[in-house]
Amino acid sequence: MKLSKKMFLNMLILTLSVSSVNCQNTNKGGFYKGEINTKMPIESKYKEKGSEQVAKVEFDCDNPTIGKIIAVYPQSMLQSDQAFPLVNIGNASNTTAYDLIEAMEHLASWGYVVIGNMDKQTGSGLSISQTLDEFLGLVARHDNQFYGQIDTTKIAIAGYSQGAYGAVMAATAFPNSHLYKAVYLCSCPQKQLGINFKWGTTDFAKITAPLLMLAGTGDWDSKIISPEEAFQANFDETTGTFPVLAARHTSKDHEEMGGEGDAYMTAWFSYFLKGESAAGRAFVGDDAEILMNTDRWMNIKRKGL
Repeated sequence: MKLSKKMFLNMLILTLSVSSVNCQNTNKGGFYKGEINTKMPIESKYKEKGSEQVAKVEFDCDNPTIGKIIAVYPQSMLQSDQAFPLVNIGNASNTTAYDLIEAMEHLASWGYVVIGNMDKQTGSGLSISQTLDEFLGLVARHDNQFYGQIDTTKIAIAGYSQGAYGAVMAATAFPNSHLYKAVYLCSCPQKQLGINFKWGTTDFAKITAPLLMLAGTGDWDSKIISPEEAFQANFDETTGTFPVLAARHTSKDHEEMGGEGDAYMTAWFSYFLKGESAAGRAFVGDDAEILMNTDRWMNIKRKGL
């Protein structure tokens, strides 16, 4: 029997809904565990934990979709006069911030405050946007432990799978979208999937911050979640006003990509939020490390770098 386009899309949606939990198997090698196999010095540096010891705190939230806000932060922050950059992370399908704790701890060890929520369906970006507003409201209170220690001029957003789609929406479609100064997307679902799932329609032209977007080359990522044609279209849609880098892993598929981009995500934020020029050498110039990192990354495209 030959399937119509509509029948195929309906079957695809059902398959993705059933399989989304399996995409989050944290026993997979490299899922935010520093198990990235690389020979490159910058990627090797940022795959490891940073120098900060980290701690976690949970804030209850009246918003039932958010449930609570999980914040992971450097322990030294509470004794510091310095304000720290903030990263807001969107959850993949049927997961919560608890499933991203290793990723959050990794970033926090490099000097970031990292927040997430309990929403298991973040594709619309609404709960991600609300989480940022709720958290900034909390830390504006004098009695909050983070009062005066969040640098609101240095906020990034990150997401994997459905969380990446939600990160695009959060960075483009809400009143607080302009607050984001760096964006990281891992295995972002193609636009048509977001439309089918009623998450909304992404518009990469509205991203107003440096964007790093990575995806895999296995069947799930390259044929269903983020096919190269759709991936290229998202890249082409960006305006070029802000730096953009897109690349695909040479061998990993969707369920393993959550950790494979972790090192370069950390370097990207360190360059664009902290101004660490050594991290920027992974991306900038004709001799950028990622261009030489052909064992791990391919189909590399850049704007403004």
